[in-house]
Amino acid sequence: MPKMSGGQAVIKSLEAEGAEVAFGVMGSTLMPTYDALCDSPIRLIAPRSEDGAGHMADAACRVAGGEPGVLLTTVGPGAAGAIGAMGEAYNESWPMLHISTQVPSQFVDKQKGVYHDGPDQMKLFKTVSSWQHRITKVGEIPEAINEAYRRMRTGRPRPVFLEIPSDVLNAEANAKILPSANIAQPSLPKKAIADAIKRIKKAKNPILWVGGGAVKSKAMAEVKEIAERLQTPVFCTNGSKGVLPDDHPLSLGNMLSVSNVLQEEVLAKSDLVIAVGTRFSQRATKQWTVPMPKNIIHIDIDKNEFGRNYKPKVAVKGDAKAVLQAMLTGLEQEGISAKENRTGKTQEFKKKALEELKKRQPAEFNLLQDIRKALPRDAIVASQSIMGHWTRFGLECYQPGCFLFASTYGSMGFSFHAAIGAKARYPDRTVVSFCGDGGFMFGSGEMATIQKYNLNMPIVIFNNGGYSILRQRQEMKYGRHIGTELSNPDFMKFAESFGFKGVRVNEVGEVAPRIEEALADGKTWVIEVPIEFAGYRSAAETEQLLRGATKTV
Repeated sequence: MPKMSGGQAVIKSLEAEGAEVAFGVMGSTLMPTYDALCDSPIRLIAPRSEDGAGHMADAACRVAGGEPGVLLTTVGPGAAGAIGAMGEAYNESWPMLHISTQVPSQFVDKQKGVYHDGPDQMKLFKTVSSWQHRITKVGEIPEAINEAYRRMRTGRPRPVFLEIPSDVLNAEANAKILPSANIAQPSLPKKAIADAIKRIKKAKNPILWVGGGAVKSKAMAEVKEIAERLQTPVFCTNGSKGVLPDDHPLSLGNMLSVSNVLQEEVLAKSDLVIAVGTRFSQRATKQWTVPMPKNIIHIDIDKNEFGRNYKPKVAVKGDAKAVLQAMLTGLEQEGISAKENRTGKTQEFKKKALEELKKRQPAEFNLLQDIRKALPRDAIVASQSIMGHWTRFGLECYQPGCFLFASTYGSMGFSFHAAIGAKARYPDRTVVSFCGDGGFMFGSGEMATIQKYNLNMPIVIFNNGGYSILRQRQEMKYGRHIGTELSNPDFMKFAESFGFKGVRVNEVGEVAPRIEEALADGKTWVIEVPIEFAGYRSAAETEQLLRGATKTV
């Protein structure tokens, strides 16, 4: 059993679990762990804030198909700075290993005024992680990290939190590095699967409703196979965009919550919903008002989701991939398949839905189609702002992990941070960030991170002078606004100060060509779009709105 420092044991254990990149902000108590990274193949990305580091670790996990992100922080304010990012990962069910330091063991929880000390640090993370554990000796480090990965790879994936006192990281002792955590697959609920197959056999107009759980279990092939076998239209959610390619003839994408056509002509006329790895969230269901049929088969790894929003006739607890494989075997044995090809009808519905949305938001949807043509098929898009919200519905994705969005927790600044995390994980992939001016400024210091690690990408800033979504709601409700109008730097000069190219466009038709030029250049471009998207307003109209169309308090 080799002798090593606590910091070395941390890094060797992460290597054993297959970690390739770690994100973290340096602190004095982190030095033993960082020193061990000097001799490791694990790449370190050192952002300018712990919040940014956490979102980057989250995004790196999402684009890598659920391989846990790694976050390293120092005790006290360093660890606490990542709570918002952990909340984002927790609410979207993505695994993240957050390893923080702690004050020396003799002072833990004594509140003696040691530098960076705080009362019961682990308690801070109980609501945003599935497990919290303090390590007390060097030999325990491999076991704890192994257990952390086992938990993140078992059941519903979520962040975990480990803390290690600084004296343990500095100490040297014998430590046995363990092989990657072994995960045992739980047994399948055979009766529930059999009941589901009976209902599928009787259904005349079934549909598939696929959530992020299908992505986390890597059930893409099974979703495609069951959709084609049953000829079911497929709805996805924010978390499952691309689980079935958006250009597949049975895909209806993520337009249900904004399309009356799909609600009235597809969902309302279905007699069975096969729901896979979804919680039927507020946004996906128009605040739980969509006309769901009484016949619901709900497949999920977390039994607590059954009946939380819609009551299923059959609840199937299990990994989405394993359950769908068993169901496909049962359908084959029973000779159950569709009696007619429904791809033509599905495409008609999709075309009607797109026409419906283009009439409501022509500028947004025309722009999104132009942007899609400018991007390679496997491009990763991180999105926020008003325009970012429309990407959920109007930007096609062809594989999972290509769309990064703060869906439920809704952290401001997520898009820019997430884009950097994705690019750090896959430096050779095309990554684009769509931000609002408000969201971008939450993490604008990370321009230095892009520069340092050569993580080049187009950054598109839709500059409407503030938190436009909130401002518009204030105006609608109160006829005035407060706290939602922002002042910004000159984004062109800001980009140039980092050695990047800054471009300002004043017409919506210029956006996609500038993105295309940026990708061809291979360097970081900041593309500022001073256009208000709520309908479509020009830059001049936006300025007029901000100067006096409404009363500012």
